Amino acid sequence: MGKNSLISNEKARRRQFGLHLTSIDIFYKYIVPEIKELLKNYLWVDLYAGEGNLILPILNEIPTGDRESFFQSHIFLFDVQEDMVQKCIKNAEIYGISREIAEQNIKTRDNLENFPQILKQQKYPIFHITNPPYLYLGYIRKHVETQKYLYYFEKE
Repeated sequence: MGKNSLISNEKARRRQFGLHLTSIDIFYKYIVPEIKELLKNYLWVDLYAGEGNLILPILNEIPTGDRESFFQSHIFLFDVQEDMVQKCIKNAEIYGISREIAEQNIKTRDNLENFPQILKQQKYPIFHITNPPYLYLGYIRKHVETQKYLYYFEKE
């Protein structure tokens, strides 16, 4: 497979899922200053987590010995793509979260379909930090591989 076909395959995959990952720099520059004093008051949720770059860096603000406990009760991450979920779990491990604990709160799920009810049963109110998928309706209509997403736009 040539370099150009790899690039076009990746571009097609990104378009299919509306995938535009957010850098950790965005988190530190714009998000941390706004939430730093609120970390223990909320459930931190990203319904379209990708690699976890908008939530996992919160763990740098938590003492190392308290991170797993904090993660279990304060962080939930989801993504529709299994490979992104696996990257997110690996990134959680880098922050000191065991794989077992990470797998409990990082799940593969289609949150455009419906909201995860488990979040409503948690102790803390939900604070969403997310970069949702960009699903361009014109592109979806024109490409067979994305037409399955049309129903998201036709729901009441």
